[in-house]
Amino acid sequence: MRHLVTGLLLAASLPALADGQATLESRSDQGTATMEVRWAGDDLRMDFPRQAQAGFMLLKDGNGYMVTRMQGQTLVMDMARLKQMAESMGGDQAMAGVTSQQADSVERLEATGEREIIAGLEGEVYALTWTDKAGNAHDDTLVLSDDDQVRELMRAFHAYQRTMTGESDPIASALEEEGLGMLRFGDRFRIASLSDEAPAASAFELPEDAMSMEDMMNQALSQ
Repeated sequence: MRHLVTGLLLAASLPALADGQATLESRSDQGTATMEVRWAGDDLRMDFPRQAQAGFMLLKDGNGYMVTRMQGQTLVMDMARLKQMAESMGGDQAMAGVTSQQADSVERLEATGEREIIAGLEGEVYALTWTDKAGNAHDDTLVLSDDDQVRELMRAFHAYQRTMTGESDPIASALEEEGLGMLRFGDRFRIASLSDEAPAASAFELPEDAMSMEDMMNQALSQ
């Protein structure tokens, strides 16, 4: 899960622009992951074709959800509510393990003058120096673009990230100030393909027969 979160933490908050679809690739110590992303307006859906059992993530009406299967039942987890539950049950340490990889500050974001083509788009290479919430310093290379779709995709990612952590990401804010979106973040994250094809509205609907985390917990306690 953590290597999927990494990609979500690297996005810029910008006004809604165009609908579209993309394939993203992320890499971490836990391995590689492919994410199929669809967005329309302020709604975003993320599917993981190599991990079908993981279900999908959804940003709808400003709220973040994870939809998965558990014990034969479709389960919808509200990410903000899940964070509150984890904290109330003493899960601060587990949450810290995720948020420690989030940026705490950005010291430098500077264009190198180099160009690179990612997913058919030419972007500019930037050098980034940042510090994470655990106090570790990082130097990374980003490929950034002012393409409308790239910025919109990053904006939607950042909105979902805020539902998970409850706060904005400094890297995202730095990109917003520059009017840029991200094509690549070091070897951790890259856009593999990008399309302006509008997704079906049904992709952003929550399943009607699903249970919430509270429903499942109450059901378990009543047995």
